[in-house]
Amino acid sequence: MNDIKLEYRVRYQWWRLLEHILGKGPASTRFASKRLEVNELASRQLQVQGFGKSLEIPRIKNLSDSDFKRNFLHKGLPVVMEGKAKEWNCTKTWSPQWLSQHFGSDPVSLIDASPEDMTNINYEVQNVTLGDVLKAMDSGDISKYSRFNRILYDHPELLADFDWRWLYKMRNVLSSGNTFQVFIGGKGTRTQLHCASEHNLFTQVYGQKHWYIYEPACDIIFDPPVTGTPYFHSAFDPDAPDYSRFPGAQFLNRWECELSPGDVLFNPPSWWHHVTNLTGSIGVGFRWFGAIDCFKISFMQALLTVGATNPPIWVAAKNRTDFASIFSYMNAQRLKREKGS
Repeated sequence: MNDIKLEYRVRYQWWRLLEHILGKGPASTRFASKRLEVNELASRQLQVQGFGKSLEIPRIKNLSDSDFKRNFLHKGLPVVMEGKAKEWNCTKTWSPQWLSQHFGSDPVSLIDASPEDMTNINYEVQNVTLGDVLKAMDSGDISKYSRFNRILYDHPELLADFDWRWLYKMRNVLSSGNTFQVFIGGKGTRTQLHCASEHNLFTQVYGQKHWYIYEPACDIIFDPPVTGTPYFHSAFDPDAPDYSRFPGAQFLNRWECELSPGDVLFNPPSWWHHVTNLTGSIGVGFRWFGAIDCFKISFMQALLTVGATNPPIWVAAKNRTDFASIFSYMNAQRLKREKGS
C-alpha cells in the first residue's frame, strides 16, 4: 500500500470538502492552492520512499464465496477470480458477430465518460446503433466506444446468460442497487483514470482488457477536480505519465491485471482505475453501493457521493441504468451556467 501520512490526507480532503460545499468562486482558487500545497508535501514524502512498484492483482481460481467476502469484499481489496465465469453462457455465446446478428439495429448512446482533456469535458450524447459500434470495432476506429450500454435492460432475457443470482449474493447485506453496465469497444479504446464509490464485480465476456488500479489514498496525488458530481476523474494518464504535473505519481505503487474471457475482477469502492481494451472487448460490470464498506474504505469519496449536486444523488440513483440521461442532465446544467454567466 502507499504510505501517505494521515495528516496530509486529512488536510487535503478538508480543502476538497470546503470547495465542494462552497462551490466555485473567488474562494475556490484558495482551496485549490491549499490542496496543491498538501499535494507537494505528500509528493516529497513519497519521494523519500523511492519509485513506486507495479504489483499484480491477486489471481485466484475457485475462490470460495466466504473467502471472497472475508478477504476482499469487506477489506476493500481487489482480486481476479480467474475463470469464474468461464462456464457462463455469455462467455460461450457473446461475440461481436453474434451481437451484430441479433442486436445490430439497437440504438446506442455514446458518452465521453472519461475524456482525454479533463478541462473540456463534452457532456453531449451521440446517438448511433450497436451495429455502428461493432463496425468501428472491426475497422480499428476507436471513436465509438459504447460505455454503460443498456443491452441487458433492453433485452432482459439476456440476464440468463450470467449467473446473476451469484452476483446478487455477493453484495453486502446492507446495500443499494444492482446495476449492470456493459462496455463494448475495439482495440485501443479506453477509459481514463477515474473512480466511484461503488463496488464492482466486472466480468470479462470477450477479448482482453488491461486494468491499472490505485488505492483511494492516491486522491491526494491525482487531485481530481471538484465538480459536484458523484463520479471522480483525474487528468493523470498512467500510459503517458506527466510527472511534471503529477510529480508524486511516479512514487505510487499500483496494481494491474489483464482480464481474459471468463475472468471476474472485483474492483472495490473508490479505487482509481484506468482501463484499456487490448483487443476488441465486451465486458460487464455489476455495481452496488454498500454504505458501510464505502464509508470505511474512503469516507470522503462516499461523503462527496451522497452529497453530490451535479447531478444530485437521487437523480444519479434514479438513472443509474441510463448514463446517457445523467450526461444529458449535466449538459443541461452546463448550458444553464453558461447562459447565466
